Amino acid sequence: MLSELLMNWTIYSNKAAAILTLLFIIALNLAIGILPHVDNFSHIGGFATGFLLGFVLLARPQFGWMERHELPQTNQPPKYKAYQYVLWVVAFVLLLIGFVVSLVMLFQGKNGYDSCHWCRYLNCVPTSRWKCNT
Repeated sequence: MLSELLMNWTIYSNKAAAILTLLFIIALNLAIGILPHVDNFSHIGGFATGFLLGFVLLARPQFGWMERHELPQTNQPPKYKAYQYVLWVVAFVLLLIGFVVSLVMLFQGKNGYDSCHWCRYLNCVPTSRWKCNT
């Protein structure tokens, strides 16, 4: 939804409410993820994948393109703007790289958690109420 908001920014009438709602949901998901037994890396990976897939799948044609599509060939604007094509390509390439790196690490038995010493605090924050066994 965040990528759809960014890509189709001009059609939203109350932009501040849309951004605040999405940021609240993102913060709530990340806050739930710091509890024990909840994998925050799944939340972060799902957010990144959904954000990039939103650019690929949720692009809207330019306003008025559908009405002029049936008319005889005139000087029609393109269905999508140039920045939408650029976002499609960049998001698709980043998704492809992310999936390839993830699959290579999976099949080689590598754990990205081992090379990042502070990443454990993204997944669970130890407090006096619970312990994080990592």
